Amino acid sequence: MRRMGIAFSASVAFAVGVLTLISLLLGDHPELYGNVAGAEIWAGLLALPAAVLLRLVTLTVAVTIVIGIVNLLHVHAGRGLRRQFYSIVMIASFAFTMYWYLTRQGDTSLLAAVQVPIESALAALLFLSMAQGGARVMKKRADIWGLLFVTVMVIVLLGTLPLPALAPLREWSDWLMDIPVGAGARAILLGIALGTVVAGVRILLGQDRSYRG
Repeated sequence: MRRMGIAFSASVAFAVGVLTLISLLLGDHPELYGNVAGAEIWAGLLALPAAVLLRLVTLTVAVTIVIGIVNLLHVHAGRGLRRQFYSIVMIASFAFTMYWYLTRQGDTSLLAAVQVPIESALAALLFLSMAQGGARVMKKRADIWGLLFVTVMVIVLLGTLPLPALAPLREWSDWLMDIPVGAGARAILLGIALGTVVAGVRILLGQDRSYRG
């Protein structure tokens, strides 16, 4: 009986995956059907399953976020009753933000007024953390790679400072951010895409059992 349930789950996952893949590839593209009669109708019908499934996924994610917020408030409400300061601040901040957003008809000026100083403070902490990390690297691993790391870090950090005397470093900093960092970011995104494809193929082949609960 258990094997039948596993086979049924794998069959449903495989069918839904193949249907979604076909719908995404062939739906809303009547030019792929050439001169076939009713090409636009067929393209619209094939696009329907993917649209419905993606909307269901979006709805599920939205409900999950709401459940997460409710759970977060529930946990901090319990801690707030025990007079934990940070939980009380979190609940008060959430309530005030919701009140501001609802009464000001979606005005996000409060969010910007709070978020910008916090981002600036985090950037300052990041600067100090990077400097400390560079010092530790040179202390524990004083080789060419450690020296390269510290040199690049110093150039990028100093190049972001709005000082006229650091204009030459700013050009090097922009080059490092555009070329090496851009290439690394694209490589990471490519790896994520390949990992997603591999995970999808494993589910379609029935090798991934995560959908069985």
